[in-house]
Amino acid sequence: MRKSGTYGARGILARSTLFAVAALWALGSGVAQASHTKFTQPLQRTPVLTGGETAANGVVTPGANPANKIKIVASDADIPVAGLANAATNPTRMWTLGGFAIPPTIRWTSGSTLNVEFVNNLNDIKGTSPSGTDAQGRYQGLANGTQSGLTGSRTELTIHHHGSHVAPSSDGWACGYYFVPGASLNYVYPNREFDARNTTGVERGTTQWYHNHRVDVTGHTAWKGLSGGHVILDDPSDPQLPKGPAVIENGVNKGFLYDVPLVIRDLNFASANIGGVVKANQIPYSFNFDGSVGNHIVVNGVPQPFMNVEPTKYLFRFLVPGNARKYFVRLRQSGSSSNITMVQVMQDAGITGPVNRTEIPIGIAERMGVVIDFAPFAGRTLILQNNQSTSGQCVPGPSSTCTTATSEIMQFRVGTTVTQQENIVVANITRATPSAADLGTPLNRRAISFTREGSHWTLRVGVNGRLGDDRIMDCSRTDADPIVDTTEDWTIQGVGNWTHSIHIHDVDQICVSRNGAACPASDRFKEVWPVPPNTTWVVRFRPTDFTQVAFDPDATACNPAGAERPPNPDNTGECQNVQFADNSGDLTTPTFTPARHGTANVTGNQAVAEAGGGRYMIHCHVIEHEDLAMMTQWRVRSAPDGTRNDVPK
Repeated sequence: MRKSGTYGARGILARSTLFAVAALWALGSGVAQASHTKFTQPLQRTPVLTGGETAANGVVTPGANPANKIKIVASDADIPVAGLANAATNPTRMWTLGGFAIPPTIRWTSGSTLNVEFVNNLNDIKGTSPSGTDAQGRYQGLANGTQSGLTGSRTELTIHHHGSHVAPSSDGWACGYYFVPGASLNYVYPNREFDARNTTGVERGTTQWYHNHRVDVTGHTAWKGLSGGHVILDDPSDPQLPKGPAVIENGVNKGFLYDVPLVIRDLNFASANIGGVVKANQIPYSFNFDGSVGNHIVVNGVPQPFMNVEPTKYLFRFLVPGNARKYFVRLRQSGSSSNITMVQVMQDAGITGPVNRTEIPIGIAERMGVVIDFAPFAGRTLILQNNQSTSGQCVPGPSSTCTTATSEIMQFRVGTTVTQQENIVVANITRATPSAADLGTPLNRRAISFTREGSHWTLRVGVNGRLGDDRIMDCSRTDADPIVDTTEDWTIQGVGNWTHSIHIHDVDQICVSRNGAACPASDRFKEVWPVPPNTTWVVRFRPTDFTQVAFDPDATACNPAGAERPPNPDNTGECQNVQFADNSGDLTTPTFTPARHGTANVTGNQAVAEAGGGRYMIHCHVIEHEDLAMMTQWRVRSAPDGTRNDVPK
């Protein structure tokens, strides 16, 4: 039987010098920077895994696994980054998935279950010697703690399939289900969903992605390379989307000619100490409280590449995996100041319908499916730009993070012939998506405010008008407990001069309103919500039908009101309708600064509880905000209590 309780308290840990280093910006460090010349290296297409392959050490081996299984090995690799000076003699040391600078794209047909086995063969992540330090001697492994000042080993992995509808045990829980170096873990992806506008039971076609989500070090591991794309096809024979013939390079599947994933990010290439030798072209990670940024725009692992395209329609699947830079993508002919119209046809949750756009903001973790018609530009050159000139569009922080080197993303060189004429009608690229009205009246209304108090990024979580104190990520606490298959409205609000990217795990959400007005056509069906200053979203959803068994290991009641402490760790998640103390005054330390934050995998009674279910996360996807520690977890409550489903209905 679950219990109800009320608790509230001020944090017990005062601010310290723990995070002092987080205020430094990498670009001012004086480290010798790498160089490249823009638009001189071709875009690299990522390997595409469609079932049965093993990807390891930069090689894709087909047929090594059953058709419904993919195996991806995480390992260290020295990778020559195309376009950097002396790349062949000074390769970049990266942490990879499969051995590639940009991990393989998983492509799977919806409605059938896929198993992905991830193997942790990383060595550098464990290192405690000077090997792998940067030019200032800062340690780059994770066995002795984090750059944000948290002690203890953080070498485990937990892979989050971002955007998918999966059981908690396969969601990449930030606090558990880890696999250490030398071990592996199998993830089960059913690729099914059901709602008022999708009664097929199969998940919508969309672009998702996967990345390490281990609490405290997501930013570090994402910077070093542990993230890749995941494409869901709901109808492989669908003629509405640009596709073209298959692209095979050296026997490796690279997807379709006119359907191209573009993984866009920035990195800071610099000299670093690798094995006692200072080498150029490395990517030492420098934790930054405001968000770590780089000085090289990299697309599919190549700094500012060019791409030869045909004069026809292409579908580009944009993904920004981090760490902190938001992009404002526009397309122009070389030498022109006029924007070319692009057509957005896909949001995070899937294909929605065509929206004409001349500039597309893409925050961290967001995905956009964009159709570009190159037919009017045969024989010409186009530039995909990052518009960072408008006030507020640069990453918050020093203006040095936005330079001429970060204002251009890549170049398109348009040819004059078409390999396969498809006659795509963009107006037909549409799917039925649920409206807020389809989900009915919400049972609960919760508010989550994302703000900053002293030395932490914080959240305030409330239900039905009651807002709690500031709090940071605590592996021993859940802050919401919605009932399975009941409708909830969550209000998401940013405070201060920051742009956050708020991600809610589990199921897709439907926009109810933005700043009290109608939702923009480009942002109606998502699970990452861009929250600039003075922006409020209301989103509606029904928690997943993956539920967990009831668990009460010792019959200890939730602490009563005024007890000034949360439930004991082994009671995690068993309290329903928990209310937190009203916020009062200007707090400088979050409530319940947790002693258990970022500890090793769960043990004892709590491990038994998590084996029977688990939790989902909500957090800011500016990854350093998440790591320090703008994240919390929520748990789906079954009704009646005790029901468990391991696959969706």
